[in-house]
Amino acid sequence: MSAFKCPKCEKTTGGNEKFCMDCGQPFNISCPNCGNSWRFMFDYKFCPTCGNNMKKGGSVSNPQQTNKEVKK
Repeated sequence: MSAFKCPKCEKTTGGNEKFCMDCGQPFNISCPNCGNSWRFMFDYKFCPTCGNNMKKGGSVSNPQQTNKEVKK
């Protein structure tokens, strides 16, 4: 993955990090319905796995979480 800017502090990343090394912002978004996760820059309106409306319930989360932890 190529370099991009952190959505929170705008520091340029190397592209492979899971969190911003400057401010700690997670770079993945998880679906609260199925637990699927993807990079924040893919601003999906609906989860590509289950179709959940992400504009009403998506959250930035730790990509290490399991589906069970996300659904809580």
